[in-house]
Amino acid sequence: MRMKKQTAILIYLSLILSIFGATTTLAQQPTELKLDPLMFVSLKECRNIAKQIGPALFPGWQFEKTPVLFYRPNVQEVLINYPQQPKGFKEFTGLTPLGKEKLYYRNDTTFFDIDGQNTAFNIDGIRVLVVADRSSNLRNQLVDVALNRPKEDAQKYFDTWGFMPSAYDDIFTILHESFHVYQRANAPKKFANEATVVNYPVLDPVNNALYVLEGKALRDALLAKTASESLEKAKQFVAVRSYRQSLLDSTSVEYENLNEYAEGLAKYIEFAFAKKGTALIPGAEMRYFQGFNGYGTALSKALEEKINKMVEFVSVSNNAFSNKFGTGPLRFKLYSLGACEGLLLDQLMPTWKSQIFKDKKYLAELLKESVHLSPQQLQQYLQAAKTAYNYEQAYADKLQFEKDGQAFAQSKADKILKTDKTLVRISFGGFVEKAFLSRFTPFGVTKVNPSQNIYDLVPVLIGFKAGVSLDLKQPIPVLVDKAQKQVLFVSNISPAEIKTSGENRIENSDFVLFGTTLEISVSGNIVDIKLR
Repeated sequence: MRMKKQTAILIYLSLILSIFGATTTLAQQPTELKLDPLMFVSLKECRNIAKQIGPALFPGWQFEKTPVLFYRPNVQEVLINYPQQPKGFKEFTGLTPLGKEKLYYRNDTTFFDIDGQNTAFNIDGIRVLVVADRSSNLRNQLVDVALNRPKEDAQKYFDTWGFMPSAYDDIFTILHESFHVYQRANAPKKFANEATVVNYPVLDPVNNALYVLEGKALRDALLAKTASESLEKAKQFVAVRSYRQSLLDSTSVEYENLNEYAEGLAKYIEFAFAKKGTALIPGAEMRYFQGFNGYGTALSKALEEKINKMVEFVSVSNNAFSNKFGTGPLRFKLYSLGACEGLLLDQLMPTWKSQIFKDKKYLAELLKESVHLSPQQLQQYLQAAKTAYNYEQAYADKLQFEKDGQAFAQSKADKILKTDKTLVRISFGGFVEKAFLSRFTPFGVTKVNPSQNIYDLVPVLIGFKAGVSLDLKQPIPVLVDKAQKQVLFVSNISPAEIKTSGENRIENSDFVLFGTTLEISVSGNIVDIKLR
């Protein structure tokens, strides 16, 4: 009897242990990593770079303390170096190149549901570096090339393997976006009002011709063989910049200065790494990247390419833009101009970084301080730059650019106003004086005329009053007519299907409009909606 009891106890204990063991095995099931592991290799390498030359890039910036979010839209996002487990996230138990470092993740839901959002973002009040997965960035590029570029440009992109992700580009992106976190911590209010970009004179021929001179003078200052030659070109840059900005209104000048500070300074980190990182010893895992061949020659070549591309961006002379007549080229030129100004300040005012976070301290303003030109000298160097870089030809080119841009903008408007598809026309006159763009990108604005602007590239959100909004679900071009007090766009929904789906609400696969009485009428392919 006693033997039977012992046997029963042993069987019971064995059963309990097997259940416990199965539960433990289940609990320790490793998390599936749905992001590209090379992203984590790049992050690890950025920490290596910061450890070796971080103070030389920017004193006080501690890259290794930056929280990081990697994501693939609606697939997975992984939080790294974050102080606690946020709601909705789980502890990551899988394998990554970061070893046993504690990570948090969630699947199927991501903060960003569109590709290529490399930025900084608050999670529970903590500023986080955000980098899209390599596949997400690639898909973003492929969509742009395939849908928005001329066929010959797209073919060149594919023929030259332009879609191959670069290990160096990953590092540039991570360093750039991480610096934004540090930047905001030091000067949280020193950022431009992006809504003012709609009033910037993007087609003005004088402004654009002078910009060409700026870019070339700045390039030559950085690539000069001697210090004296570099200083002379720096003075030409300052003279042209001073004159050009004197012709702009104060809002446009502030927009330039603040974006050169914000984006140009982060871009400077890329350029400074390319200049100062040539002697770095990379981590062994970087060899997993196809095409990675150390830093020396590769970074020297990358820096020269970046400086020369700055001139192309400033001149709008390349095919980098699906719309070269909108606000995208303006934003891009401020990135690379600011970066190059920072490199020049390294030569002319080595202490500039101790001042740059102060209010009203800007890169170009510090360059002006560094060369101390009198009014007479400003005129002399302006004329020297005009002669050296053929201002008359640049002006003639930009006169034609203005004409081409006006025609392009009108054709873009006509695609909306004269469409054969469903034209949705929302009238807000009598309801509110102005419509406010709550979500848009400053890279995607096209001015048609003083009262009409087109917003595209991202799904826009327009507010009319508190609680009254138009929320686009697709990146559909939207025309806002301030004079007629109308918002217009083309929809794939048939006119008969655009109707209220509840009290004061229209919702379909293209857009949501809600918050007030909606008076709908249909005439042919035009759906008129009046806000009451």
